[in-house]
Amino acid sequence: MAGSSSSFCEPDLGGMKVISVVGTKKTGKTTLVTALVRSLSKHGRVGTIKNMAGHPVDRGDTKRHFDAGADVVIGLGEAQLKVTRERGDLDSALAELQAGGVDYAVVEGFKHSNLPKFVMADIEVPNTLRKVMLAEVNEKLVEELAEMVLGMEDYRPRAQDQGKMIFYQKT
Repeated sequence: MAGSSSSFCEPDLGGMKVISVVGTKKTGKTTLVTALVRSLSKHGRVGTIKNMAGHPVDRGDTKRHFDAGADVVIGLGEAQLKVTRERGDLDSALAELQAGGVDYAVVEGFKHSNLPKFVMADIEVPNTLRKVMLAEVNEKLVEELAEMVLGMEDYRPRAQDQGKMIFYQKT
């Protein structure tokens, strides 16, 4: 697996590979993300981050809990879902996955980030590794893309970079 054990004093913040899948609406981003997750999960722990700007997650009973004064709501069922009042950002979400021992982070969206990207539309974005059309997504292509992720440099943010995404080669 890509992650390694961590010491008590300093969490292991290395060993995580990060890829972002970006595109315009209805271009197949979620289809590719789920296929990558399936493939990468054969090699280690996978976490995802989804850009949900404009998608309220505090509706219904969750909103009622917040209105009553809760700062955190945890929903339990088939899985656990944690909703907080804090507006997170991509850096903090990646740090949370990293601290949780995730080996691979698949990010849906954040086309203006410095993350390496698979692009699912005819758009120009920084750090494009490959453009992909939904019609060409099949098992062979997904395995090829997963191999690209497996061979990527590790994501390691440094405090002195003030939130910039920096990638380091494992030594």
